[in-house]
Amino acid sequence: MITAMRKMTSKDAADEFWQFSLEVYARPQVADPCLDLQDEHGFDVNILLLCLWLAQGEGRALSQSEIGDLLGGVAALNENMVWPVRGARRWAKSWLQQAPDLQAVAARDKLYTSLKASELQMERQIQIELVRCLAYDGQQQGQPLDLSAQSAARLSLEAYRAAIAAPEDTAALLTRLALKALI
Repeated sequence: MITAMRKMTSKDAADEFWQFSLEVYARPQVADPCLDLQDEHGFDVNILLLCLWLAQGEGRALSQSEIGDLLGGVAALNENMVWPVRGARRWAKSWLQQAPDLQAVAARDKLYTSLKASELQMERQIQIELVRCLAYDGQQQGQPLDLSAQSAARLSLEAYRAAIAAPEDTAALLTRLALKALI
């Protein structure tokens, strides 16, 4: 699988990454830790998933420097598109629950669903940008270390924790995430 992934184009790699993310995120006990890490400690779920994807597919661990580059590569998209829409969607969810009647529920639900779909499209764009930042098309900087998926994931996730100076207690949550995601 390592050879096949190295020969992928950016588009192919982005499509593979997206499919992997959808599958892994749907697994039991994966979404909640991802969201906790995002909401309570400032992690980007897409970068968490990228660490897991590279670990599983290539046995590749990202360095703290690579994580920093990836964060910088998607910062503008997150700040100007994803986070504002996510905030609006979360607000709309509580607004929906306060609807005074069925007609208002239907109208608000339509808006909430639209915001959720927009947020998902933006998340997809973030993933495309992350793969572009990795320079798929045969020009990757780092080489896989032929690590087990679990070892590579733990190294990447620890590098990510260090890159954003997340508290030490997030290490246990990151380890549980890797165990649940890479079964």
